[in-house]
Amino acid sequence: MKKPNYQNSILNLSCSILKHYNCFCSYKSIKLVDNFLAKNYQHLILMVLDGLGINIIKQHLTQESGLKKHLKSVISSVFPPTTVAATNSILLAKPPFASGYLGWVQYNKLEDANVVVFKNEDYYNPKNKLKTNLREDILAQDDILTLIKAQNPNLHVEALMPAFAVDGYHSFDNQLDRLLMITKGKPSFSFCYWEQVDSIVHSDGVKGLKTKEVVQNLNRSFERFINEIDRDVLLIVTADHGLVDVEEIDLFHYQDLTATFLRKPSLEPRALTFFIKEGLQEKFKDLFNKYFQPGFLLLSKEELLASELLGYGVKHPWLDSFIGDYIAISISNKLIKTSQHSSFKAHHAGLLKEELEVPLIIKG
Repeated sequence: MKKPNYQNSILNLSCSILKHYNCFCSYKSIKLVDNFLAKNYQHLILMVLDGLGINIIKQHLTQESGLKKHLKSVISSVFPPTTVAATNSILLAKPPFASGYLGWVQYNKLEDANVVVFKNEDYYNPKNKLKTNLREDILAQDDILTLIKAQNPNLHVEALMPAFAVDGYHSFDNQLDRLLMITKGKPSFSFCYWEQVDSIVHSDGVKGLKTKEVVQNLNRSFERFINEIDRDVLLIVTADHGLVDVEEIDLFHYQDLTATFLRKPSLEPRALTFFIKEGLQEKFKDLFNKYFQPGFLLLSKEELLASELLGYGVKHPWLDSFIGDYIAISISNKLIKTSQHSSFKAHHAGLLKEELEVPLIIKG
């Protein structure tokens, strides 16, 4: 078990960038990054390679590989170390405690529905037409690109996303080609996000052959890119989280346990939050411990908030309603399955070292 380090994490990396562009940040910056930024490069690229945790790099790349060769430090993800929480910690320079972004599925009390945050659809009932958009109506906040552009109007600021986004890119190489073009123009800050490692590790596992192929291809593209960029470009690469191979447990097999639920659980299968009927809290805890322990850290909402696993600062006003009554955090390879439609060889969002340790790769 490992805890996130909110003094040396992906959100602190974003604070260094905000500080460099004369924008305010409530959290500490990273001195190593500050020192590189002090050299005043004309172009700065922040690249996030989803799922490329330190364990994935060590498993599939040699010391001479570009991504490993330029590894300057190991930094921490946030809790939960998962895409919704972690990428938004980077984009907003806030921990989940303040951003309100916690996991793939979050409870929307206005709809009485567990909502897939990035898709705004009811996780347990996709046919349910939602009237509110959790991301746009409740979680909307200015990101670092907006803040930087407002403070630096003459700076070229651009986000490069995969094909699922409007005007997104269909390949990592296409993203790199666009970045190269940007760095030939006026001073710029670019944010580049690529999701391929995460998606392949979910299905192939940490040590899978397809995983190895994808990581090594990604590294070859990275090496080609750093050989083409000019000396006035600073490239910073990190990941939102790592992954760990998992053993799945079907939650809904245990009907006496699920009978204690006020509503179905949410967040992530390795950081699952439960809403319990009044008066059944002790029964829930007894049954959960009977069926699922050892392997999980079971915390009440109050214990979770006191632990500062989610970070600290100004609490998001909806945070309490997102958390529920209890959270089960995996501190083993166990995953609590809440859907019959998906199965994973590897996952994230727990408190293992492999999930929380991400690279700080810098090429200047």
